[in-house]
Amino acid sequence: MQKATVIFQPYGRRIEVQVGTNILEVARTAGINIRSICGGKGNCGKCKVVVRKGDVDFKYNPEELLLTKEELNEGYVLACQTRVLSDCEIFIPPETRIEGQRIQTDARIPKVEPDPYIEKIFVSPRVIELGVEEVLRKSLGTTDISVPEHVQAKISSYPDCCESGGTLILYKYKQPELLDIEEGDTRNRIYGLAVDIGTTKIVAYLVDLNTGRILGSASEYNGQLVYGEDLVSRISYAMEREGGLAMLQRAAIGTINNLIKRLCSEHKIKPGEVYDVCVAGNTVMTYLFAGEDPSPLLQTDVEVPRDPFILETGKLELDVNPHAKVYCLPCVSRFLGGDAIGDVLLSGMYDSTEISLLVDIGTNVEVVLGSKGWFLSTTAAAGPAFEGWGIRFGIRSIEGAIDRVKIDPKTLKAEYTVIGGAKPKGICGSGLIDLLSELFRHGIIDSLGKINRNIRSPYIRKGYDGYEYIVVPKEETEIGKDIVITEKDIANLIDSKSAACAAIAVLLKKMRLSVEDVTRVYICGAFGSYMDPNSATAIGLLPEFPNAKIIYLGNGSVAGAYLSLVSKRHRRKAEEIAKLMAYFDLLKDADFMDEYLAGFVLPGKKELFPTWWEASRKIKLANR
Repeated sequence: MQKATVIFQPYGRRIEVQVGTNILEVARTAGINIRSICGGKGNCGKCKVVVRKGDVDFKYNPEELLLTKEELNEGYVLACQTRVLSDCEIFIPPETRIEGQRIQTDARIPKVEPDPYIEKIFVSPRVIELGVEEVLRKSLGTTDISVPEHVQAKISSYPDCCESGGTLILYKYKQPELLDIEEGDTRNRIYGLAVDIGTTKIVAYLVDLNTGRILGSASEYNGQLVYGEDLVSRISYAMEREGGLAMLQRAAIGTINNLIKRLCSEHKIKPGEVYDVCVAGNTVMTYLFAGEDPSPLLQTDVEVPRDPFILETGKLELDVNPHAKVYCLPCVSRFLGGDAIGDVLLSGMYDSTEISLLVDIGTNVEVVLGSKGWFLSTTAAAGPAFEGWGIRFGIRSIEGAIDRVKIDPKTLKAEYTVIGGAKPKGICGSGLIDLLSELFRHGIIDSLGKINRNIRSPYIRKGYDGYEYIVVPKEETEIGKDIVITEKDIANLIDSKSAACAAIAVLLKKMRLSVEDVTRVYICGAFGSYMDPNSATAIGLLPEFPNAKIIYLGNGSVAGAYLSLVSKRHRRKAEEIAKLMAYFDLLKDADFMDEYLAGFVLPGKKELFPTWWEASRKIKLANR
């Protein structure tokens, strides 16, 4: 087969590939992360690159409007729809790069008395010489335990091993097991790992299981990101690509291994001293990590087992002790997984008689309503627009993303802040919520999301995709283009926010509760942590809860994994929560469509916004 050399700028990275390979695949092979929300199907338009030199085959339908005329004239193509025909130089523009993501690693973790499932027992040289079975019987209160071959081999080599005694490592979850033996007395060194496997990022805590202290945290992009930014794209890749499931599993495990290496090096701990790993993630991420076929999750009537996966690190090739165990927090439904169980575990709402609402807005929105003894839950596909899908200048919360917006009521000029303080190259989710809120509050858009044609302002104009508002003029941007929000963008945002609000409204309706009945609202996840709740209410994303205290939990997924790692009680409680939780599939629910459609008139149903609905009807234009 004929070969071609591809150079990626501004990285200067060079790779040789077969002629006919598409540029997205070439970038993946070269280890370069570029945006691809749809996983390379040509639907999202986010994998824009510029062909500076060389011949390519670009298949594109101009009617799809994924590229502007100006971009096409400047040599822009979609990487997933373009095949290399000769040696090429490809420039990856700033808005396409995945780098510098703001990742939520912190959480409001309560103080917990350590009571892990890992236990270490020191035995003297005499006991090792005679056999450790009696010690195990006394410690575990059972005769139903065997000494693994690798441990027996170490004991048999005495005194070459454990001449000064040894430490037995026991795993006492349900069926007790002897995991390993270490030379000498190592009872003061027991370590574990708590991991949040997110669709976008992976976060890990290295934990001292003797004290419960978090020694350090680290985070990195999920290596699966290059195979698609949303869950359905990952499932499709696993199903359609030969060896796709194994590739996705290796990508996630490779990312976790990088974090393990970094954390262990920083804290002078041997990876082999890590004996327990607790993992939380949504159902798709959990299945892919465990190497389970995710295709059944596309079926609306599938019953997801609510038992946790217990895995062996050696088989996963996870770089901790090869005999350690991995506990995955249990899942509830197709898209409500261990991450949501971790959120509930962290909130403590399972022990409270107050009616609480928990919301985690990410790639999907997860909603749990409940109190002590009962939980209702659901999920909705509300995240794509807030992650940048369908928004011309929408990007993730990376460096250069606008994350806060205010509009001057007199001039109608946008004032903004940018992650990292650099020049802006797009708008992330929290910025989009602020922007939509400001446009509505100042009468620039009406309750249907249409830009008022009667306003005379340099920031409002008619573009190729309809009317648009200029957020940042091109001379202030890194990308050399005006950053705008169009009526089409606004429609996509209203669609997403309506789905999220409808999910909350459906659960309230099921329990015949009003917004006045909720006394606590827990906001979880990175997106929620940076979102302005006032802006979220103004656009109708989050209902008005007049009697509720809003509590930000941070990364509840990794916090739930941590609690399950250090505390037997919390791990048992996580399993109880999963069994107890009722789940409503909105695709089958008659109430959902009614609530969803109501959200298309900002802010939404009057009963969900008792004060703001009235006030919003009195909005007057600040400038005509």
